[in-house]
Amino acid sequence: MNKLKVIPISEARPNLAALVDAVSHSHETYFIASRSKVKAVLLGVEEYNALLEQLEDLEDSLDVLNARLANEPTKPLDEVTRELEAERRGDVQRRA
Repeated sequence: MNKLKVIPISEARPNLAALVDAVSHSHETYFIASRSKVKAVLLGVEEYNALLEQLEDLEDSLDVLNARLANEPTKPLDEVTRELEAERRGDVQRRA
């Protein structure tokens, strides 16, 4: 992991274009501070998307765990996909 980089907003403002370039090409992350408190995070879109994907994966895992703890039935993803595709084909056939 890269070293945390905290910069004051007064420094970030005039250098915003360079900071955006840095986060998008070198995968650096900057914490923007105002009055000694971090107020924002500047990170590249790839890192942002990766974080969202990890969060979604964790939420999915939590849903499965909660279902198991509640003794709710679960199905493998391929089985659910097949059922959804069959339903979709049935809807298309009914409309035709």
